[in-house]
Amino acid sequence: MSSRISRPVTQLSRRDSLRVGTLGLLGWSCSDLFRAQSAMAEQAGRPPATADSVLFVNLAGGPSHLDTLDMKPEAPVDTRGEFTPIGTKIPGLLACEHLPKLAGMIDRFTLLRGISHSTGDHPQGQAYIATGNRPTPALRHPSYGSIVTKELPRDPELPSYVAIPQTEWGAGFMGDAYAPFKTNATPSPGKPFSVRGISLPDGLTLDKVERRQQLLQKVDRAFREADTNSTLLEALDQFSEQAYRMITSTKTRDAFDVSKESQSVQSRFGADELAQSLLLAVRLVQQGVRFVTVTNQGWDTHLDNFDGHRKLMGPLDAALPAMLETLSEKGLLERTLVVVMGEFGRTPKINENAGRDHFPRANWCLLAGGGVRAGQLIGATNKDGTGPDDATDIKPDDMGATILHALGIDHHLEYFTRTGRPVSLVPYGRVLHQVFG
Repeated sequence: MSSRISRPVTQLSRRDSLRVGTLGLLGWSCSDLFRAQSAMAEQAGRPPATADSVLFVNLAGGPSHLDTLDMKPEAPVDTRGEFTPIGTKIPGLLACEHLPKLAGMIDRFTLLRGISHSTGDHPQGQAYIATGNRPTPALRHPSYGSIVTKELPRDPELPSYVAIPQTEWGAGFMGDAYAPFKTNATPSPGKPFSVRGISLPDGLTLDKVERRQQLLQKVDRAFREADTNSTLLEALDQFSEQAYRMITSTKTRDAFDVSKESQSVQSRFGADELAQSLLLAVRLVQQGVRFVTVTNQGWDTHLDNFDGHRKLMGPLDAALPAMLETLSEKGLLERTLVVVMGEFGRTPKINENAGRDHFPRANWCLLAGGGVRAGQLIGATNKDGTGPDDATDIKPDDMGATILHALGIDHHLEYFTRTGRPVSLVPYGRVLHQVFG
């Protein structure tokens, strides 16, 4: 395990931000900036990055592996379910009949199957895939977006970590200063998207905002004299600074306004919440947001699993290709790691309510961009889909190590909790090097 200790939060990040911003002003291309950032990472002792940002599509509730991308057509009827498998662009991979578009371009992803753990409830399962650490009552680990906010240079006018529209993921022991910015809403097609917290309410002028900011700074100084070590004050300080920058920044408001996208891009995305959320996510990545989560609810199909999955797979099948095509068209895919997964799979045996229950022993994940070698099928489950096959050993810890590795962050990097306890980011994870080209 590496003994390297986390650097101070602000010093290097701000310096890197200024250096990278200066290079941009000098007219350097995106490729030049990426190379400069990689050089800075090496100087700081970080592994070279293959990605600068992450777009994580969280299929909250847990999609059924057997009814999506890990079908078992030879299994008994009470396991294989109602759906018909179809061929895909990856040899040997069958997909559900309700994912025809994804099947036709899935060779632009790499699919990992047989991801296994033993955490079978939603909050703990979500915490596991958000952090790469098995949840424990003794310590709340920070989610990847919080780590990215601390470790990577960022644009001061934009939040580094955005959740569309909500997320259960948090900053853990790092404190709320590193929590995600939540949009709390999704865009509507063709309409300007107004996010509470970055728009000026009616009657509020920039002059009034400036006066309120000056008053707040006076109050802050008084609080600091009373308690200079409060994590709450640290969070409030960062939030107030960021809120002020975002409210007064045209760049911030434009970053969230999907109506400014070209008509050709907007028409690629459906009117449903998932599609519009992914359109916003792509725009935010383009504007410089480092980590974006899009939470797609509804996959917890204890009742009527097949009707529920049928309704959810249609929007997913349309939105994922639109997202990937847009990232590629904008020149973003090469440096954006796309992750698509839920917290677990669902039981092979169909229950008495025509549903499937929680099943952490088998799960899948789609990866694309960010240095991922596309078209791979890694890992598998056994013939009944009840667990990984004998050759597969992939844990959420490994996913966490791999995501951080892509961003050039050492997953053994140590942080200190407020009590002085040293904690490695993902101590039990291993980087899945076969994922990358």
